[in-house]
Amino acid sequence: MLPDHPLVLHGGCNCRAIRYKVQVPARPERPLNPFSDGQVPFPMVATDHCNDCRRATGSILPTWICVPTSMMSCQLQPVSPTDHEAAVPPDSSPWIPAVELFKPGPNEDSYHLKFYQSSSAITRTFCGRCGTNLTYFIGHGMGEGFPEIFDVVLGTLDREDLEQEWMAPDRHCWWSCGIKWVQELSNGGKVLPVHPSFKVNELVG
Repeated sequence: MLPDHPLVLHGGCNCRAIRYKVQVPARPERPLNPFSDGQVPFPMVATDHCNDCRRATGSILPTWICVPTSMMSCQLQPVSPTDHEAAVPPDSSPWIPAVELFKPGPNEDSYHLKFYQSSSAITRTFCGRCGTNLTYFIGHGMGEGFPEIFDVVLGTLDREDLEQEWMAPDRHCWWSCGIKWVQELSNGGKVLPVHPSFKVNELVG
C-alpha cells in the first residue's frame, strides 16, 4: 500500500512521447474505495485476472494502479511528419490534466496518444508510435460513491517508483475469471527455476 505522506509518481510510454505524473495527496485527503468498508484508499494497486484486460494488454496478468482522474496529468509530444525516433518532451512542456486528454476528443490526431473503445463504455489508451498500453477508463463510472478513475498499467511507471516496496500489488481482482496456473504462480503456489538473464543454464542461487 502506498505510504501515508504526499508523493508524486512518474511514468509514460516506452518511446517517451507520452509522459504522466500522479500527484498523490496525504492519506486523509485520498478518496476511499466505497466497496472497502472505508479501509482502502485510492490510488490502489491490484492484479487483474479478467479476460478482457488480459487480451487487450497482451499480459497474462495485467497489473494496474487505480488513480482518481484528478490526480493525474500528462505531457504529450506532438506528431511530426519526420517523427521516427524516440524523443523526450521538453521540460517546458505544460502538464495538462489527464482528464482533458485521456478521453477521445478533437485533438487526438495531433498526438501519439491513441484510443480503443473495447466496449460502448470502456476506453483504453495506448501510444500510437511505440504501442505501449497506458490506461483503462469506464465512461459511466463504477457506481455510486466511486470517484472517476483511470486504471494505469503499473509497468508504465518509471523504474525508480516501481522499485519501492510499497508499490507491490495490494490485492488480486477478478479472481473468479482467472486461469488456474496463473493464479498459482501469482499467489505463490508454484515455484519456477530463476535465471539471471535469458540463459536458462544459469540459475540464481
